[in-house]
Amino acid sequence: MLDQSAIKVTILLATYNGAKYIEEQLDSILQQTHTNWELLIRDDTSSDATLRIIATYQARFPDRIFIINDDLGNLGSTLNFNALLRLARKKDAAYIMLCDQDDFWLPDKIAYSLAKMRSLEHKYGKNFSLLIHTNFHYVNTELKIIKASRNFQATKIPQLNLCHLLAQNPVYGCTTILNSKLLNVIGDIPPRAENHDYWIAMVASALGKIYYADKKTILYRQHGKNISGSYDDSSLRNRFKRIIVQRRSIRDVEKKIVMVEVFKNKYLSLLTAGQIEMIDDFVDFLKNKRLSSFLKSLENGVRRQTLMQTILFYISAYLAGSKSK
Repeated sequence: MLDQSAIKVTILLATYNGAKYIEEQLDSILQQTHTNWELLIRDDTSSDATLRIIATYQARFPDRIFIINDDLGNLGSTLNFNALLRLARKKDAAYIMLCDQDDFWLPDKIAYSLAKMRSLEHKYGKNFSLLIHTNFHYVNTELKIIKASRNFQATKIPQLNLCHLLAQNPVYGCTTILNSKLLNVIGDIPPRAENHDYWIAMVASALGKIYYADKKTILYRQHGKNISGSYDDSSLRNRFKRIIVQRRSIRDVEKKIVMVEVFKNKYLSLLTAGQIEMIDDFVDFLKNKRLSSFLKSLENGVRRQTLMQTILFYISAYLAGSKSK
């Protein structure tokens, strides 16, 4: 087996107005114990000092850090990452890691994730789509661990399947590593995807395998401009507030209907008959609120991380409009 140090890992970093924290993230990548990596950065037309900062790092490490210049303009987070994934495919990247601009990678993140991936590939073969995601520390803006989150688990379901991903995505892209097979199967992420993390996890759950490693590999910074959820969002009080007061969870359900239908149509030829039926039953319940479809979805295992989360999710689904937007 090829020595791990000889294996190059391709890191994809999508930036936008991230000047406040980007240097700490870049420094944490430079401090990785696995040093055979390349970093592809695409800036989404930032108006702050982000581009100037990453250009400084690129000048220092021209053989390892690459800034992608194109004429695509401002794409938004999901399509920004999609542009980077497309480039990784063109480069025939063997292993891909996604990177957010405001976190901090612990020193053995790449080495640990790569070792786990190679172990799985040894078991399933390189021609099998694989995604590994790890646990992480919630930290404040100063990278201090939030005490209330010390025992946090990114997922309470170690073996995530499509039935779980239909209801909820507990996979944080910034903790993942993908192999080249999964990268190619994903193809382009459509604009109607809820976000790139969710789409990638859905593809891996349906057409490959997701593995959860209970090791904390990053410091996941909490601040007012996070794209992904915050630690406080997980409380029962805040979940109830999102559903009943803000109706945000209801809007999320309506977006999910569109995404799941697009997902089915894109990968129809690769999905099993059982997976297609599961998706159809789930969408039928979301749209038409049929009791039979609700019971089939429960039978198919479409649920969230806990019983209470599952109950609140189905309440949101029931309260959502009967027609997708």
